[in-house]
Amino acid sequence: DPTRIDAIRALQRIPRTYWPATAAPTLLTDLFAFIRKIPPTERTSPAALDALEFADALASFLPPNEAKNARAALGELGVKVIRLTTLPERMAYDKELLVVKAGKPVEFILENNDLMPHNFVITLPGAMEEIGKMAEATATSADAQARFFVPQSNKVLLSSRLLQARETQKLSWTAPMQPGVYPYVCTYPGHWLRMHGALYVVADLDEYLANPETYLAKNPLPIRDDLLKDRRPRTEWKLEDLSTVAVEMKAGRSYGNGKQMFQAASCIACHTLEGVGNEFGPDLAKLDPKLKIEEVLKDIIEPSAKINEKFQTWKFEMKSGKEYTGIILEEKDGKVKLIENPLTKAEPITINDKDIELRSKSPVSTMPKGLLDKLTRDEILDLLAYIYSRADKTHPFFKGDGH
Repeated sequence: DPTRIDAIRALQRIPRTYWPATAAPTLLTDLFAFIRKIPPTERTSPAALDALEFADALASFLPPNEAKNARAALGELGVKVIRLTTLPERMAYDKELLVVKAGKPVEFILENNDLMPHNFVITLPGAMEEIGKMAEATATSADAQARFFVPQSNKVLLSSRLLQARETQKLSWTAPMQPGVYPYVCTYPGHWLRMHGALYVVADLDEYLANPETYLAKNPLPIRDDLLKDRRPRTEWKLEDLSTVAVEMKAGRSYGNGKQMFQAASCIACHTLEGVGNEFGPDLAKLDPKLKIEEVLKDIIEPSAKINEKFQTWKFEMKSGKEYTGIILEEKDGKVKLIENPLTKAEPITINDKDIELRSKSPVSTMPKGLLDKLTRDEILDLLAYIYSRADKTHPFFKGDGH
C-alpha cells in the first residue's frame, strides 16, 4: 500500500515529542496487521523496514510490559531497524546515541541529506581517535577512494560506502556479544572530530529502554572514547544571542580555555593556530585586521552568509547526468580542474567545458553550522577571544586571566 508507506515515512520525519502517545496502541495494532501480510522474504524491503522501525518507535510509548511484548513480537516478524541520516550543513548525524541488543541482528538505513559526502563506520570501543587519524593519514593513498576512506584495520567492525548527496544504503549487521559503548564515525577526511556518536550494545534492551539511568547504574558501560564522554545537550546559538556580549567583551577571558575550545569546537579540522590544525580554510593567524569581533562571530555562527571566494564550492551538472561538487583550482584551455576535498590532497578532477550542462555556486559553505552548539556562553567568548587575538597571549582580552 504506497499510501500507507508514504504516511509512515511522513510521520517518521516529525520529532517524537510531537507524536500523540494515546494513538500508539491503535497504530501499532494496524502496523502489526500490515507487517504480517508482508511475505517473510520481503521483510527486508525498504517499505517493510520503514514499517518495522516505526512500530519499534511506537512501542516506546507503551507501558514497560506492553512495550516488551510488542518488541518481542516485532523480533519474531523481522530485525531491529535503525535509520540514521545526516544533518544538512552541520557535518553531523541526526542521532548521537543508538542502542541495540547484544548478539542480535540489526538493519541500518543510512541516508545522506547533506551536500558533502559521508560514510558510517563502527569501531571497537576506544578506537575512534586511532581510526579517525588513520583515515586522514591514509587519505592520499592510491586506494583511498576505492575503500571509501575507511582505514584497513581489524578495529573497524562495520562500514558503509561513501554516500554522495541524496544517496541511501542499507547495512545488515549482527551486534557484538560483548556489551559496551561502540563509537560510530564518519571517516571522510576532516570529519571524524565532529561527526560521531555512541552505539550502546546492551544485554537487555527492554530493561534499558524502560529506564536507561537505572539500567546503566546496575550495568555500567564504560565510555573509552574521550570524544563520546561529552553528553551535554546542544544549544542552537544565534547571532543575536551573543553579538552584544561579544562587542562588549572585556579583559579576563581565558587564553587556555579558548585554545581548548578551538579543538572542542572542531576548528582544528580546517584551520590552524599556533601550529595546530589543518590548513584547509583561511589562516586564522592572518585574519584581516579590519575585521570587527562581531564579524568574526557571524562568520562562525552563519558560515554561509559570506563565503570566501578562495574557498567557494561550485556544483557542476554534466550532460551525462553526473554531478561534481568542489573548489576550482584552475580554469583554462576549455578545462576545469576541481578538487572535491582538499584534505585528501588527491589529484584534481579535470572536466571539459563542452561536457558541462550547468554550473552554479553552492550557497553552502564547506564550514558546517552548529560548531558552537555544545559550548557554553563563556566557552564561546573564550574561543572568540582566542581567534580574534590570533592566539596572542598578551592581548588585552586575556589581561587578568584568572580561569
